[in-house]
Amino acid sequence: MLFETDSKWWALLIGVYIVAPIIGYMVMPYLFYGDRSTRRRIIVYVVGDIGHSPRMCNQACSFSDHGWQVELCGYVESALPLCIEKDPRITVHALPQLAPGRGILYMMRKVLCQVGGIMLQFWHLRGSDYLLMQNPPTIPLLPLAVLYRLTGCKLIIDWHNLGYTILQMKFQGRFWHPMVLMYFLTEWFFSKFAAYHLTVTKAMKGYLIDKFGLNPRKIAVLYDRPAVQFKPLSESVDRAEAVKEPFIAPYIPKDFDVRKDKIIVTSTSFTPDEDLGILFGALKIYENSYQKFDDTLPKILCFVTGKGPLKQRYVDEVRQVEWKRCKVEFLWLSAEDYPRLLSLCDYGVSLHTSSSGLDLPMKILDMLGSGIPAIALNYNTLDELINHDVNGLRFLDRRELHEALIFAVKDEDVHRRLKKGALSESVSRWNSSWETAMKEIKLLAQ
Repeated sequence: MLFETDSKWWALLIGVYIVAPIIGYMVMPYLFYGDRSTRRRIIVYVVGDIGHSPRMCNQACSFSDHGWQVELCGYVESALPLCIEKDPRITVHALPQLAPGRGILYMMRKVLCQVGGIMLQFWHLRGSDYLLMQNPPTIPLLPLAVLYRLTGCKLIIDWHNLGYTILQMKFQGRFWHPMVLMYFLTEWFFSKFAAYHLTVTKAMKGYLIDKFGLNPRKIAVLYDRPAVQFKPLSESVDRAEAVKEPFIAPYIPKDFDVRKDKIIVTSTSFTPDEDLGILFGALKIYENSYQKFDDTLPKILCFVTGKGPLKQRYVDEVRQVEWKRCKVEFLWLSAEDYPRLLSLCDYGVSLHTSSSGLDLPMKILDMLGSGIPAIALNYNTLDELINHDVNGLRFLDRRELHEALIFAVKDEDVHRRLKKGALSESVSRWNSSWETAMKEIKLLAQ
């Protein structure tokens, strides 16, 4: 009887001895490591179009430049930057999409498709060292990313804004709306599981510390910087000749003096949170000032770039005005021509309003990177980017914008001073800011 009991234990031990190596060398690596290489690997995830996510593309390129294997995940709806396409250490994983549709059933299918697609990609990329995700959107990626930590992958959240404040705008600013409250609680709760956080401003870092209770030692400020294609017009290039290039020449009026008159530009997605009426209202007041008070005011050629749901409404509004001193042109430019346009302008105008008051407009960074001063709609955090009367001007309404335009376009000394400030800002680029932030959270050696 005793011998039979001993035999059972011996059989069990032999079975464990045989099975343990199989589990340890075959099952466990399959479940948790997949096709991981010896190189450090990071997943860079954006639930959006990769080609229109310059910050996340910059993140991917920077990690690759420092020898990491980068798995860049998101929707592929537009052309990818060349630095992404040609980099052998960056692999792009397209998130599947459904054909456009309508109705509740379609929305349910879209959510299930998105969740399923993310989970499949996570499974394929198991064994990665880090997951860097863009926030917002928070749902569904953040809860899934926290769950993915069970594989040993550390989570880094790159805070572009606060998702709940964007949703709050859709419900007339009501924080206590059930949808807004649920979104806030999701961000507040799941963000606590991240190993590190990156923010676009100091103000956002302070908010995460004070309101979300996050550890300040795990948060680094990483300012956005313009991409390499945004650069000032070379001193050796004559602007009068440059505006004859085919992408812009048809829009320059014959009586427009490129050396005396002014070109301004604004980019927009034509959505309700960006009121182009402020700009057009200021230009109408400018017209009135020219006709009634000062006939020496220079002409203004205003380019409005972009596309979106409210575009036709603004096009119709502009057509109804009899412009004499100002001219407004609506453009949709390629990724190559937009930086070229900026470098040919005298000023950029930003009408961006932040839902949280904690982020900064990428369009202003592109303007400063191109060496042109920015005239920007003001909010508290903007002083981290625009130094008033040094590299740009700030305004609160159409009348203040009109005054800023008069101040900026008429006085050449003002233009030279602001231009000098913008050119000084244009030398600040992504790499130095990125390396400083990565050393702060110890992803790079000091």
